[in-house]
Amino acid sequence: MAPQLLTSLVTMIIAVQLILLSCAYLILLERKMAAWIQNRIGPNRVGFSFGILPFKHHCWGLGQPLADGIKLFFKEDYTPLNVDRALFLLAPVVVIIPALLGWAIIPWGGYLQWGDAVVNVTAAPISIGVIYVLAIGSLAVYGVVLGGYASNNKYSFLGALRATAQMVSYEIPMSLCVLIVILMYASPRADVLVQFQANGVWNIFYQPVLAVIFYICVLAECNRAPFDLAECEQELVGGYHTEYSSMKWALYFLGEYMHMITGCAFFTLLFLGGWDLPVVQEPVVAGLGWVLLKSGVFISKVGFLLFLMIWIRWTLPRFRFDQLMRLAWRGLIPITVILLLASGVLIFLRQPHWTFLAANAAVVVGVLIVAPLIPHGPTINRRIPLAGSRFSPAEPAA
Repeated sequence: MAPQLLTSLVTMIIAVQLILLSCAYLILLERKMAAWIQNRIGPNRVGFSFGILPFKHHCWGLGQPLADGIKLFFKEDYTPLNVDRALFLLAPVVVIIPALLGWAIIPWGGYLQWGDAVVNVTAAPISIGVIYVLAIGSLAVYGVVLGGYASNNKYSFLGALRATAQMVSYEIPMSLCVLIVILMYASPRADVLVQFQANGVWNIFYQPVLAVIFYICVLAECNRAPFDLAECEQELVGGYHTEYSSMKWALYFLGEYMHMITGCAFFTLLFLGGWDLPVVQEPVVAGLGWVLLKSGVFISKVGFLLFLMIWIRWTLPRFRFDQLMRLAWRGLIPITVILLLASGVLIFLRQPHWTFLAANAAVVVGVLIVAPLIPHGPTINRRIPLAGSRFSPAEPAA
């Protein structure tokens, strides 16, 4: 068997198991962080004995994800009346498949020296690289649309409409961000993008505005707060997965966390130098020890971005839907188009990469100047004067 094929198979098997395990404990981390932010304790009682084994230590609640999985597996799998049964069953599968395939081109550990051969430590070392992630990620919206449409529920249908509009809107600036990075390094291959940054400066220092926009788009594509308008409980009682239960609902939940991991890995390879450590000069082609170290660095960066995602969820309030769409169409898309034009001119003129930082600064200054001059239309949700209010006091009676 060819060394690259064997390396890809081993990477695929390890990555799938690692991502599935990470999803379970990412849910536990989210619950613990929510508890810390809200001054609670969080889950800390479920160990691994489950009342059967004599080992009674609670293990700091590390058995909670396994208990939740067992509960969901044995829950009643209820299918409402008058649903489109085929599409209703197909929708969670359509959501989970892109989540399982999106990370395939992620270069976890650089290049491995295998005898006389040099192999790429990734599941699929394909030439289209990061374009593959965009193509696969865009397919997840079909599972959301099918679930909302097939449920025969107005809240599910409205959630599906919102999710479709949101994903289509935020895919545009995300794709433009990826296009700018491809133009900068003249290659769509994921390993090449990481290697360029490892030999120089991480892309986040050349294009900080682009990195912020891309991270916002990742949050929106994963339906994470403050962009979770498609499933907000206060308005849509769960949105597109309102009618789902048991493992069908769990597949939606699992798919969201898998998309989070893939999105953070995508951000890491585009803007954080992938496996690169700034204080260590790693060899380009190395043995197994260096590959494991590089993989650990890559996973650590992904873990930090996931931590940031959870922190944002339990810190920021949710947008209104009109604010969500306005942010994309009147904010992110024009800014990314301007950055694309500026980057294209600098690349055509063969300017050094530090000039991209100057272009980012110029765009920020221009936005701060132009934004107040743009008409915003009628005011929505104007403040109501209230007696005794500090922020909107009522006028005293004459």
